[in-house]
Amino acid sequence: MGVLVLAGFPAASAPICVFNQSGQALVLVVDDLDTQRISQVADNGGQLCMKAESSAQKALVGVFADVDALEGCSRLTRPGQLETLLEFTEFDNCRWQKTNRVFE
Repeated sequence: MGVLVLAGFPAASAPICVFNQSGQALVLVVDDLDTQRISQVADNGGQLCMKAESSAQKALVGVFADVDALEGCSRLTRPGQLETLLEFTEFDNCRWQKTNRVFE
């Protein structure tokens, strides 16, 4: 398994990323909580990243079973931090890899 290293980015230009390790194809979403929101279908091992706007201090990543799903899982994150989904279950009951959850 490869490792994505995001160290060395200033927060203003750091990517916001979600990595799918759930074993299934899912819709990944990245939202900078300001002006940008992107999504794509990703198989197991896929990822979605976008560059954060300079003002972004927090962001949101999410996963959904398909493009028409109303319920999925989301997680608050910050630019420069990779969020890895380990297990998908609808209704915000997913299992994520442990990461530093401190926000300013």
